[in-house]
Amino acid sequence: MTRAVLPFVAVLAIVASVPAGAAAEKFGKALQGIEPTTLDKVLAKPEDGQAVRLEGTIDKVCQTKGCWLELKQAERSVHVTFDGYSFFVPKDSGGKKVVLEGKVKVTEPKPEEVEHLQREGAGAAAAAKVSIVASGVEIAAPAAPAK
Repeated sequence: MTRAVLPFVAVLAIVASVPAGAAAEKFGKALQGIEPTTLDKVLAKPEDGQAVRLEGTIDKVCQTKGCWLELKQAERSVHVTFDGYSFFVPKDSGGKKVVLEGKVKVTEPKPEEVEHLQREGAGAAAAAKVSIVASGVEIAAPAAPAK
């Protein structure tokens, strides 16, 4: 009996020593390693279809499905949707660090779309002409508590 319990106890000890949430949560396609840029640069000279990598903080998330987020860098924000509506992010992701890759989209949003997004919790970025269509998103894991 003790021979059967010892391997189980050893496995539990190993699992307990690995920090919870050590890896980033990944959604969509794997990031390709595009050179990061700043949101200021993207918004200053937006090029429709330009591939970008942005890093920042999740300011807001769709509270219905997690089907969009707003990425914030300093005081600037951009509305981010997900390529082909093919993935969602957790609705409680607000405040977490995020890295994403996707394409710049330059278009005039329709008032009814903006209204819809704002009912889901979107901010002013939902009404902007520039947004991002992300193909992949990585949300940083929370830092492990200090011991």
